[in-house]
Amino acid sequence: MTVTTAEAPASADGLVWQMVIWPLPLRESAALGLVRHFAAEAHAPQLIVETRADVTGVTYLLGCSQQHAASVRATVEQLVRGAVVVPFEASDRVPMKTARRVQFSSAVRPLEPIDPVASTRSVLHALTTVDRGEQLVIQQILGPRITPRTPPKQPPAASQSVVSRLWSGVAHDGSADARQALSRKLGQHGFAAIVRIGVQAPTSKRRARLMFGLIAALGTKNTPGIRVQFKPEAAHSVNILKPLWPWWARGSRLTAMETVRLSGWPVADRDDESFPGLPPKHPKPIRPSAAMFSGEQVLASANAPGAHGTIGYNTVDRMRHTWLLGPSGTGKSTLLLNLIVQDLEDNRPLVVIEPKDLIAEILSRIPAHRVDDVVLLDPLDDAPVGINPLHRGPGDHRSAEVVADSLFATFKALYRTGSGDGLGPRSSDILRHCLQVLASRPDASLVMLPLLLTNPGFRHSVTRGVMQADPFDAGPFWQWFNELSPEAAAQITAPLSNKVRPLLDRNLRAVLAQRQPRFNIRDVLTNKKILLVPLQKGVLGPEIAQLLSAMVLGELWQAICERTAIPEAQRDPVMIYVDEVQEFLHLPTDLDDALATARSLKAGFHLAHQFEGQLPRTMVEAFRSNARNKICFQLSVTDAKAMAAGQSVLAPEDFTTQPAHHVYATVIRDNSIQPWASGTTLPPPPEVSDPSDIRQRSQQRYGQSRSEIDAGFAALLEPTDSEHGNGDGGMSDSAGDTGAGRGQRARRP
Repeated sequence: MTVTTAEAPASADGLVWQMVIWPLPLRESAALGLVRHFAAEAHAPQLIVETRADVTGVTYLLGCSQQHAASVRATVEQLVRGAVVVPFEASDRVPMKTARRVQFSSAVRPLEPIDPVASTRSVLHALTTVDRGEQLVIQQILGPRITPRTPPKQPPAASQSVVSRLWSGVAHDGSADARQALSRKLGQHGFAAIVRIGVQAPTSKRRARLMFGLIAALGTKNTPGIRVQFKPEAAHSVNILKPLWPWWARGSRLTAMETVRLSGWPVADRDDESFPGLPPKHPKPIRPSAAMFSGEQVLASANAPGAHGTIGYNTVDRMRHTWLLGPSGTGKSTLLLNLIVQDLEDNRPLVVIEPKDLIAEILSRIPAHRVDDVVLLDPLDDAPVGINPLHRGPGDHRSAEVVADSLFATFKALYRTGSGDGLGPRSSDILRHCLQVLASRPDASLVMLPLLLTNPGFRHSVTRGVMQADPFDAGPFWQWFNELSPEAAAQITAPLSNKVRPLLDRNLRAVLAQRQPRFNIRDVLTNKKILLVPLQKGVLGPEIAQLLSAMVLGELWQAICERTAIPEAQRDPVMIYVDEVQEFLHLPTDLDDALATARSLKAGFHLAHQFEGQLPRTMVEAFRSNARNKICFQLSVTDAKAMAAGQSVLAPEDFTTQPAHHVYATVIRDNSIQPWASGTTLPPPPEVSDPSDIRQRSQQRYGQSRSEIDAGFAALLEPTDSEHGNGDGGMSDSAGDTGAGRGQRARRP
């Protein structure tokens, strides 16, 4: 969607009011630079600066004629970095009942409080003493501009009365202090200004108390030689204003600095300064760029003042991958659910792997036209959907060697520990030969892998043909292996057996023992299927969940890589969602290269986890380099510092103080990185489908009964070699990969 900034409406008197949200703290140089800019515009419009306070806090307003409203807004936002100007309804300006005119005891000395920050804090404190139904206001009408000029050599005396001037003429003050003060007063840009204060309260006693409190606070600006004075003023003069300076009006001379000092703006140069009546400095609301407003896939609603619309990006931008970071309970799953539902409605293929309740939520929100596209690969089902990474269906032209090598890379990635190899050279050699044997058979499945290591009869039956077909590699290897004593074989294979024995787990076996599964992961890409893989670690166990996710993602990655044979224009974008990536993201290739390659193959990864410390260093670096769309929920201190590095818009405190369901996001739009923006995630979409119906459809189309699967697996365990019989798979968990040498009766050449 495209969002345009609303124009500020003009009131009946021709004035347009706009509210200013200042950055906290507002640097003195920025505030002074802004006011000097306005003061230097000789033909600029009259400006009305108001600081209003009610029970909700302090509001800063700017009023001007309608024709100058856009220019004033642009000037404020461009000269004060981080300032936001939004329209303000004139009807929301509560009329005052009592007013005072602010004047100064001297026209030749500047108003220079000893501690400007403390004085501003006093003023804001006085403003925030109002109760419900009450208001206080400080109003400055900035009229004709006054340019800097050189002071006279003989400054007039500051304390001379009007009668004295008429009777004896203007007296002069020749002190150095007087000359310097006059130089500071006349040497700045300024305004002819009218300054008023006003109060609204239900009783005269209460109005007097509030007025006296504000007068006392403004008195903290008094310095030797000049005092702030207050004179009665009609309340309507505060309430009813004109866009033009009246020709008969006589105002006080205010320098740019004095204008800032009297404004009540939160001016300070220290980051740790705080002021009453103002919102917390963190988290900072940030308005999205126009490009983020126009994104078709919605991430969140913009929550910065004056920002009306949604934050989003497009499908092509999502190919640069999305990184979601935030602890449990902050709203990651809700955001993922909204993105997934948008993909479902737009008929995109997608894969979801997650360990919690996200898939249960998805099953309740499947559009009617996609109910038959859902493939629920749940190992806990009575008729689970299966996958066979060794199976090569019609049209799959991969060689057995390629299939084996791909699976070998998947296992290596799964068992990698940091920068080291978790398998070891001997286990790697054994695993590679086992996979080559299985990949060469049309009826093999991965559950045969543990049997190759522990069942001599089964091993002899499946390796006999390979030994004859490859007398140079497989033949000598399996001859050596088959001639090992049972004790030596158990010791050598123990480390690998410990890793692959989970393949025989009842639930994992139900998925991977299907030698001719009714579903192929390539259907996700070719037929726009919706593959949902719930991996509940508390039920399956973490090892089983990781192993199954590695097999699914390994197969999916091979299918994605095969898209190189398809013209780019014919590749449908596929969206891949992985929650708790530190547990489940194990690709059979370098992750950095995989994410870089996936973009051109139109595969967009959405990677979610809780904090960076969960991830291996290589994974963190891959995300930082290739996941160009970043969505941050409330972060830990360590993650906040890392995310805030390299930019000056957000501080670590902004990331750490976000409420639940609030995000900071930076995305790619039209090949350009957009600045950070703040938003609030959308509520979950409405439920439109019956989860039990979706599950039943998936089982009927793609599942196989457990009894059939177990019967097929039991057939593998029957004696296949009367000479060797069944082997014993038991072995010690403590056996190392550097155990007994190969064979006691034969050596491998």
